[in-house]
Amino acid sequence: MVALEAIVPSFVRIDERTLQLLLTSLCLVAALLVAAIVVALVNRWRRQHDVTEDLSPNAELAHYRSLYEAGTISQEEFERLRAVLSARMRQELGVSQPPPAGRIGEKPVEPPPPETGIQRPPDGPDTGIRPA
Repeated sequence: MVALEAIVPSFVRIDERTLQLLLTSLCLVAALLVAAIVVALVNRWRRQHDVTEDLSPNAELAHYRSLYEAGTISQEEFERLRAVLSARMRQELGVSQPPPAGRIGEKPVEPPPPETGIQRPPDGPDTGIRPA
């Protein structure tokens, strides 16, 4: 109380009720300030935790796609990032690389059908019957 009386000028009349209201208000302001600091720290921790936890190639690709759509990165940068992340996704999933693209208009070479051991019947005589 002595410290408070030294801070507050002597011409301000402080009775017991005013002093109690002032101290209660100061405690309330301090509690709100501490609560705001705690909320800010928890929010920062939560954002950092989410970022470090969700660094999958799929999430990164979605992030880069939104940057591309917003115009932050160019199409060339996005294509390069997509190629890198696609390779990483294929590696995680255990999928082999797709065959390289051939020339335009060139039909892709299809692998022969698997051997099943079933023999195909020989072509019979031409009966002249054909589907409509």
